[in-house]
Amino acid sequence: MGTNLFSTLISTIKSKITPLVTKFKNWTSWSFIRTKLISSIRDFFSKILDIRPRHKKDYYEVFGWLVSRRLALALVIVAGVLSVYYLFCVRSVLPSSDSDTVKTYSYDSLLLRFTSGTVQITAKSGYLAYEGEVASGAVTGYGTLYNAEGVVVYQGNFENNEYQGTGTRYYDDGTMMYTGGFEANAFSGTGKLYRENGTMEYEGDFALGMKDGSGQLYDISGNLVYEGSFSKDSIVYSEILGQKASEVAESYSGSRTVYEQDDSYAVVLDDIDVVYADNGESAALDEEITIGQVIVLSDEFSTGSTKLSTREELENYFGAELLIRTKELTLAEAVAFARVDSEDTELVLSQEYDDYYTVEEYGGSARAFTGTRDGLSYTFVSSGTDGTFSFYIIQYQE
Repeated sequence: MGTNLFSTLISTIKSKITPLVTKFKNWTSWSFIRTKLISSIRDFFSKILDIRPRHKKDYYEVFGWLVSRRLALALVIVAGVLSVYYLFCVRSVLPSSDSDTVKTYSYDSLLLRFTSGTVQITAKSGYLAYEGEVASGAVTGYGTLYNAEGVVVYQGNFENNEYQGTGTRYYDDGTMMYTGGFEANAFSGTGKLYRENGTMEYEGDFALGMKDGSGQLYDISGNLVYEGSFSKDSIVYSEILGQKASEVAESYSGSRTVYEQDDSYAVVLDDIDVVYADNGESAALDEEITIGQVIVLSDEFSTGSTKLSTREELENYFGAELLIRTKELTLAEAVAFARVDSEDTELVLSQEYDDYYTVEEYGGSARAFTGTRDGLSYTFVSSGTDGTFSFYIIQYQE
């Protein structure tokens, strides 16, 4: 009797505990959890995709069209699921911080936009265009840019896909073009500019991609010829005005040619296309004379942002009509004509040395128009009548 009672008690307890144990085993089983999860997701999507509206409140009105709310929600959820699935599928190709492998991306790759670190980027045609650092898909940091032939175009610092900071720019054949500072892809700050033959052209200050500030100019052989001020890629020629001949000799170390007649002299600074003389053109070889006239052997006048070559353009710049007059040539002006327009010159020479000439005879007249600005007088001299000029003269305004 007692034994039967105990067995009955045990059986009753087991009947109560067994379901709890079974549920515990199920909820700790991945197979059961996965089945329940999939079933729940299926039921959820079945309800979502049951897009048949049952009430007018189940619609959105879009531009006069009625769109089922359930349909809109279903489309959003499907798009989200597909996006997440896509990201998980491609996760393995994203660069990881614990890998030394440099990943390669096409320039228009969506994955590149989410990438930071060191990468390689190919151009549209497939060649390696960039190798270096990026931040959130933008070329930022240190890197190397290549052209289609595999030649380095630029090597240095970038910021947001632009040359920024210090770097080196190269010609298409790989010869160094420039090394120094950059800002927004342009030469900026201090740097060195080289010609395609490899010789240095300029060393000094740059702004907006042009020589601007203090710098040194070199000839085609790489020899220093001039040290002074530059503005928008041009020498500030007016800086020579008012200097003593000895001061010009300190700043200009290139070749020069002297023309002499009686006590008058004109000195040509061959490497920077300048002729100078004092106001009276006397004793110009005296190191203590003051330069009173600078003649620039150019048919263009640089204003910094533009180059002017006609009377009409100059009138717009000077803000006044430039009257044409006829002027008799001085020795320095005759020498200038001989340099820029030798066929029309009336300069008769007898050579003494390679860089020294005695002028036996000079003369003639030319057309000229003069403008004034910032205390300086600019006279533009021409042998023609088409409104252009052959060279211009800088003097202090009287």
